[in-house]
Amino acid sequence: MTGVTLDAAWAVAGYMPAGVDGQATAAAPSVVEDPAPASRPQVIVRHDDNGLITAVTLQVEIGMDVLSERYAEMGIPHILYDGEVDIADAWVKDGQIVPKLDVEISGELRSVKADGEDLLELTVSPAEFDATVALDGALVHTEHVADGRLEFAVDHPGSYSIFVVPAHPYRAKRLDVEAIAP
Repeated sequence: MTGVTLDAAWAVAGYMPAGVDGQATAAAPSVVEDPAPASRPQVIVRHDDNGLITAVTLQVEIGMDVLSERYAEMGIPHILYDGEVDIADAWVKDGQIVPKLDVEISGELRSVKADGEDLLELTVSPAEFDATVALDGALVHTEHVADGRLEFAVDHPGSYSIFVVPAHPYRAKRLDVEAIAP
């Protein structure tokens, strides 16, 4: 009796182990029909009065329609939505899921000399935002900006990431700046 071991070869379509004569026999590949296109998942998107998405429910035992009815009875703002929702990039406006607004930045984004004097000057809209700076992935500075002016100068070379985080409904923006030794 010939022993057969299940190994990676079994993962190859049409593979058959060696027959009695020591030769592998190939099975005719079977035709597999493509499954019907997957329907978009139905989710419940909870949000506050400003449209900020606070939760996305993907699945519940009682069913989405029943949960939606219960939320409505409790006065919880929500919408029943067909599709996926990324709460970092979307919000609810007038009962619809829409992309968050983009931060606009003007000025030249460039590398700076790490001399403490070479000043990178940018203008940000909206004018009010939180700015966080990381050096090679480590948080080194954070501040609140209210006048739309983003100024950056350092005396330590390295790869800096500046995160511009305005209030809802804007999405956060990341700027990468290289500080080069003079």
